[in-house]
Amino acid sequence: MTEAEQALVEDRALRDGARAVFDARLSGIRAALNARGVVPRARDEALDRGRAAASEAAEIASEYRWIVASTLLAILAWLLRRPLIHGADKVRERLLTREPATRWQRWRKRIEQKVRP
Repeated sequence: MTEAEQALVEDRALRDGARAVFDARLSGIRAALNARGVVPRARDEALDRGRAAASEAAEIASEYRWIVASTLLAILAWLLRRPLIHGADKVRERLLTREPATRWQRWRKRIEQKVRP
């Protein structure tokens, strides 16, 4: 056998071995997918990653609870900005008129307004 023929035989043996490994892996993947579909696998993978992310977020939140609390407070203040501004305007208006009323007078006025149409 010539050197080229010997190289061809060796190359074919390597090719056939690689093909056998590939076919074995492919049949294993097909068997696994037939046992359990892609959608349940993807769902389970997504749930596992979500749980891992949630546990990591919980760890970080417990470490930096004041930062998390102040961020939530800032978000809450932003969401309630209009009622807060409206209330502040009412207080400012009442302070500028210089007619402070006692708590009882304010409640009495509210009750009278609700009773009288």
